[in-house]
Amino acid sequence: MEVDGEVRCMKREDQDESAFDVHGQMQIHNAKGVLTKIANLYAARLTSDVVLLVGDKRYAAHRVILCASSDVFDVMLMNSAWREFGDTVVTLQEDEKCQAVFPQFLRYMYVGEITVTVDTAVYIMKLADKYNVHDVVVLCVEFMKSHIGKAAMKGYLIEWLHNSLLMCTEQSVLVTALENYLKWNFDQISAQPEWVNLSQNILEWLLQQNDLAVKSEYDLYKRVDEWLTNQKMLVDAKEDLPDEQKHEQISDIADQVLVHVRYPMMSISEMAELLLKSKNQDYKKAVIGLVANGMNFHAVGCETHAFRQSQDVVATGGRQFTPRIYTDDLWSLKVQADVLENAERYHRVASVFFSPVNFLEREDSRTDAWEVELYPFGVRYLAARIIDVNYNANQQEIPEAVIRTVRVRVGANGLLNGERRFMIGVLVFGREDDDEYVVSCRVQVAYFSNQRRVINIDDIIPFDELQWTSDEMPNPYMVGEFRDKVKIQVVIVPLNPYSDPYSCEAK
Repeated sequence: MEVDGEVRCMKREDQDESAFDVHGQMQIHNAKGVLTKIANLYAARLTSDVVLLVGDKRYAAHRVILCASSDVFDVMLMNSAWREFGDTVVTLQEDEKCQAVFPQFLRYMYVGEITVTVDTAVYIMKLADKYNVHDVVVLCVEFMKSHIGKAAMKGYLIEWLHNSLLMCTEQSVLVTALENYLKWNFDQISAQPEWVNLSQNILEWLLQQNDLAVKSEYDLYKRVDEWLTNQKMLVDAKEDLPDEQKHEQISDIADQVLVHVRYPMMSISEMAELLLKSKNQDYKKAVIGLVANGMNFHAVGCETHAFRQSQDVVATGGRQFTPRIYTDDLWSLKVQADVLENAERYHRVASVFFSPVNFLEREDSRTDAWEVELYPFGVRYLAARIIDVNYNANQQEIPEAVIRTVRVRVGANGLLNGERRFMIGVLVFGREDDDEYVVSCRVQVAYFSNQRRVINIDDIIPFDELQWTSDEMPNPYMVGEFRDKVKIQVVIVPLNPYSDPYSCEAK
């Protein structure tokens, strides 16, 4: 049961009842009463036979309850091979935040109830996973999956992701949801103080993702630089480490991270600013070498640059030359459709925008013109008739057709120079409480030419899920003050011959 962002988990209890059979015998069901008596053990603590020492707090408990609820406690307290066997006081090593929720966790084993909130979910899940209380793990995972947006707004997303990755593989759905939120709402998460606490392993994985939605590659570098600055502070705080080793350590970290920034996707002026800023940094050598490759790309063009790369850039494959989902107005357009009860069922919203022909910073003012159409409630093709140009009597009737899909139609306007390849990203916005964020992202590689000018991207939102909303259960895909709008952002970036939009690395 969920109320105001809190979930209360309760064990199922049979209602008290009496049933008579034909022989006048009575069978009594009093499970609820028995459970109440067990719960009273927790309240009274009079018959406890073990004390759990957690931090500086002592909790009286009963071995039989702990062992029945947790396989870990069963082994710890009943197996003579364990040092805790027979001890009347058992010390449990928990971090400070898990200590704070331990009373709730212990109480659940007696009464079958626990309240989970955004502030406590990850710590309760850590305890439940550690002591193998599976039903509480499942509860926390389901709660966290449906409250990621709220957790992100409160600064918990990175901590949720770190802890979920440490747990068993059954949390993979939660991990994927957290990773996607981080990728598609990067500007929001990286602006929070908790950003610098992201682990190096996750950061390196993140920087290798093509569907990372970020304003620009230059803005991405600035966030990475903030992260590296924090790493330097942590390394400098190691008093037992000589200065030379500190310098080597931060340089090694920078080398491993900065190689994944895509410098050719920056402008020359942005790369020049990076060089000026790196003069006083411990990792300036790494920056200079990587920026040089980016400047070569702009100087000689993508046709010859691939043969002049350093070995560091070769190791990253085509990702160095592959753009991401850049949300800057230069490459993207936001489209919003008002959803009204009396609106035409198959209406569309059309917009036009222009984007640069390529990423090369040359004296090239050419742009690509795009027409973007959003069909939020299906596509209808009217009935038609094929008429023979030779005026034969036979004519073919084409009936009306309706496609139940939420479609984005992208059309290229103007003349195109041969066949060209683009990466199109469609970001779909949603809302949780009063906060708006990206809930999904579709990425597609498309080829355009003078003969092939249009591409349809269907099912950007599950069609059936867009057909309902209520005050009690608002539609997550509806935004606006009254949750009456569908909002997307379409990103179109050009690919060069060496772009590899299908490459990404696992953690």
